[in-house]
Amino acid sequence: MISKPPGIEDRFPDRIAAWSLITGAARDVFRIYNYREIMPPVMEFTEVFVRGLGRESDIVSKEMFTFEDRGGRSLTLRPEGTAGVVRAYIENGEYNRRATSKLFYVGPMFRAERPQKGRLRQFYQFGAELFGGSDPFYDFEIISMMDMISKRVGIDDYTLLVNSIGCASCRKEFVKALARYYTGMKDLLCKDCVVRLERNPLRLLDCKQDSCQPLKKDSPKITAYLDEECRSHYESVKKYLSDNKISFKEDPLLVRGLDYYTKTTFEFVTTKLGGQNAFAAGGRYDNLVEEFGGRTTPAVGFAAGIERMEILLENKKMAAHGLDVFIVHAGGEALNKAASTCGLLRQSGLSADMDPAAKGFKAQLKKADRDKAALALIIGEDELAAGSITVKDLKTGEQEKVKEDAIIDYLKAKLGRSHP
Repeated sequence: MISKPPGIEDRFPDRIAAWSLITGAARDVFRIYNYREIMPPVMEFTEVFVRGLGRESDIVSKEMFTFEDRGGRSLTLRPEGTAGVVRAYIENGEYNRRATSKLFYVGPMFRAERPQKGRLRQFYQFGAELFGGSDPFYDFEIISMMDMISKRVGIDDYTLLVNSIGCASCRKEFVKALARYYTGMKDLLCKDCVVRLERNPLRLLDCKQDSCQPLKKDSPKITAYLDEECRSHYESVKKYLSDNKISFKEDPLLVRGLDYYTKTTFEFVTTKLGGQNAFAAGGRYDNLVEEFGGRTTPAVGFAAGIERMEILLENKKMAAHGLDVFIVHAGGEALNKAASTCGLLRQSGLSADMDPAAKGFKAQLKKADRDKAALALIIGEDELAAGSITVKDLKTGEQEKVKEDAIIDYLKAKLGRSHP
């Protein structure tokens, strides 16, 4: 038997309810905030992610699915959404069409890492990116969208962590202080952090190894090194959050695992996901568009893990989305009538199904129950002779005969649907 690769899931209809709830809520909130959908490709030239995420980041150095095409060019399945959206924003000249561009995406990402709960090799994210806005209001707007999406789907047991990692200028002295602090305990670091200490000390604060966690406690804090502009920006973001009743906790050690962030960083975390405690995160990246060869463009965004949000909804009862109508027939001429009736119902916007094999009313009604149909339409010899259809409410068992020419209006009224 051929099986799927590890860390990749099959998703059957019984696992779609939470997915639909989450992505539906996200799309609705994005519409409310005037964000438009973009569909970047799942495959990019590898340089897109090397330049965007940083060569020393864990994603680029350890986790990407990278291969050569027939022309010898290096391609990578996207491990995150922002870098590809930035590339598309520049390459397609979006900055020429709108001074401020608000975009969102939904789709699969790929990382070659050890599969575990909440961490797959093919996983799904939705996210949003705002280009052209330097005002701290936009940082707040990005955060408030994720806060609204979380609450709409029924996730409210979480903590919003916020921080500022400043700009390149004020971060320079902080990184030096961080390197001095960790140099004195080099023998206590994991092997990855020994490399980070030499190449990118800021990444030391993002290490998830148990051995490195206690070392962060007394490390230098970026907030002590912020210049006046970065400090003012951070204070404004916090004020917007407070004024709009969005609870948050400051975490001066929150840096995120990607090199492109500047100023605001944030995470939505919970205690219900084990080691993978963040289900959404993001921040500001004012230099990334320029790094990609575009003009200087302030930007801010976030991404959320759909599978991680699904885990948080495991105990939430999902509304069952069943079939409107299942048509039961006696075969022969009744089958022909059932087929034409099924077509009319579908054209009118009602969901309808039937089984063309005449297996008896009892077997067909069982199939209607399995498909969670609200109503069964029964067409037998008596109904054919009378020009009528028997409608059975599968929840109450009540039955009523309805004339053929009135069936669509009757069903829409019964199901609470408006007329076209």
